[in-house]
Amino acid sequence: MPDKMQRLLFTLSVLLLSVAATSQNRDRKTIECFNLGTYKVLKQDYKAAVVEFNEALRRDTMFLQAYENRGVAKYYLNDYEGAIEDYNKALQINPDDYNTFGRRGWAKFYLNDFTGAIADFTYALKGSQNDAGFYNIRGQAKFKLFDYQGAIQDFDRVIKSYNYPRYHKARAYYWRGLVKIETGQKKDGCSDLLKAGKLGYELAVQVADMIFCK
Repeated sequence: MPDKMQRLLFTLSVLLLSVAATSQNRDRKTIECFNLGTYKVLKQDYKAAVVEFNEALRRDTMFLQAYENRGVAKYYLNDYEGAIEDYNKALQINPDDYNTFGRRGWAKFYLNDFTGAIADFTYALKGSQNDAGFYNIRGQAKFKLFDYQGAIQDFDRVIKSYNYPRYHKARAYYWRGLVKIETGQKKDGCSDLLKAGKLGYELAVQVADMIFCK
């Protein structure tokens, strides 16, 4: 399942979608179902959220934000295929929604469709060029496909930027360290793992201990 930071980012996106949706010209019952579904997502009651979004979409099959938020709820239920179906429907209505491409990329990543995930993250970055989360996860997808040079380029983008917080930098150091170790650069890889640990990423410390980094 996604970690706390990713959950927070999804939650913020749900809040924004809720604000956007209420400004549309829809009947009260449809809006009520959508708002209740959004509330259920924020309360992490994802099954109940899906039920509410189902009703909102039964009443309005072009309700963009309901598809997007139902996709989020399905994602957290580990129904990645269902989430992708909803994101696809949302993109049919608004094909230029960079955030939905990013959310679909996460679902594809967890289905091991790394090529598809990279394509979605790349498109999402066209609308959000400074999103460290997209660079980090795209780098992980490239790592899974043995594109070590491409992965390092994405992690370097996060590490070398002054704008990204410790959370993202720590994970970029961690994954870059794994790439370097995988490619026979244990000393440099250990250095990255230890830097990730100093930034508060406990998993990096555990891995460094397991492979006897000094």
